[in-house]
Amino acid sequence: MTRFGFALLVFAVAAGGLFAATSIVHALPGDLDAIAKASDLDHDPQDFQAVADVCTKCHTASQFLTTERSDSRWEQVFEEMSTNGATGTDDQLNRVVSYFQKNLTVINVNTSPPDELGPTLQVSDQVVAAIVARRAQKKFADIDDLSGIAGVDRSILEKLSAKHCLQF
Repeated sequence: MTRFGFALLVFAVAAGGLFAATSIVHALPGDLDAIAKASDLDHDPQDFQAVADVCTKCHTASQFLTTERSDSRWEQVFEEMSTNGATGTDDQLNRVVSYFQKNLTVINVNTSPPDELGPTLQVSDQVVAAIVARRAQKKFADIDDLSGIAGVDRSILEKLSAKHCLQF
């Protein structure tokens, strides 16, 4: 396993016994800057600090900053990381989820469940309801179409689109 993997367990037989030592990968120089730079849709420094504190204990930032995923796929990843020993305070974990939802989660405005739209589009429940009602009548075609819904911020849509996180 490389330094980009999970905590590496090294077993050595010494003096007739078995000893386990853990080698943990820590953030590389520049990881916090990369996380902050990638957070153009989440301006809360506590969110990207939480990502650095929790996620770069075992991974470099490049491992997750370059991989957009659906909400359900990120949930699987978070579950897997938790099973493999990832830890953090409740506040840190909530901030990690918030960061990933805003910056790295792919949504399709015509098919994603309503509970996934709000956090990624950064809109209220009322705006989500308007989006869902509209798409039931007529599918959204593009950013111009979606930005016509009151409460939807076009600049967020453009940033999500540039990150390949917005689909129609």
